[in-house]
Amino acid sequence: MDLERLLQIDRRTWNGHTHTEFCPHGSSENVELFIQKAIEAGFKTYTVTEHFPMAPEFYANVTGAEHAITTACMKPEDLPAYFAELAALKAKYADQITILTGFEFDYLKLGREYTAAALTQYADQIDDAILSVHFLPTKDGLRAVDDSAEDFVDGVLAEYGSPLEVANAYLKTIKEAIEWQVENKPGRIGHITLYRKWRNEFPNETTWCDAQTSALVTEILQLVKAQGVMLDCNMSGIPRATQTEPSPTFDIICEALALGIPMVYGADAHAVAAVDQGYNVYLDQEMYL
Repeated sequence: MDLERLLQIDRRTWNGHTHTEFCPHGSSENVELFIQKAIEAGFKTYTVTEHFPMAPEFYANVTGAEHAITTACMKPEDLPAYFAELAALKAKYADQITILTGFEFDYLKLGREYTAAALTQYADQIDDAILSVHFLPTKDGLRAVDDSAEDFVDGVLAEYGSPLEVANAYLKTIKEAIEWQVENKPGRIGHITLYRKWRNEFPNETTWCDAQTSALVTEILQLVKAQGVMLDCNMSGIPRATQTEPSPTFDIICEALALGIPMVYGADAHAVAAVDQGYNVYLDQEMYL
């Protein structure tokens, strides 16, 4: 991964967060169909960011909904096929779109050694990557934030006591991920307000942000700015009835842009139909500046 080269990409026509048939919680549609849709939508650069296989420590420490666990990531044995398929598609569509081979890596404190080794092992094959948080620790083990509203309530909400405390725990973990020093680190931090995915399932008066939350967001943005990395401008939540907003939120996107932090459009597409979801909002509100 060459961060300087990534920073030179025209963000107006870059989709930086997408998935494939190798994703167990996706539509199973072939990645070539995603790429064809991306070309139709006007993208010139397209990063494929499949969920990298989880660390063994993840499976030894995770609990909660079976779906959240068994579909969290691609299978390790599929990595050669993944690399081969993307290499073939890069060549096939080279005159229409630039395809970047990438991954979405989960940040897990207990799996950092595994992730560091993977980043080194595959450094020459990875063009771009995202570092994300999908799981938080609880007394019973790791629990998913984003699998379902029911799992959210039974897991992280039961552990932390309120949506506000889930928010603060999530942001602390994001901050820890940004502070992690590792070779070949992904140049983009994923959906930093993913914990709000189920916000519309709660009463309107529910508190999701306080002074600590705001301070954590400020610290996160300052760290991102200081490190010269990018944020995933994840638009998948806009059409989602339980969320109806991007991640980060509109307010945080404005704060990030004011600091000069590059915001990379991310469809987070798990189906072909979602390849350009929220793209019109990203362009209309000039989130690429």
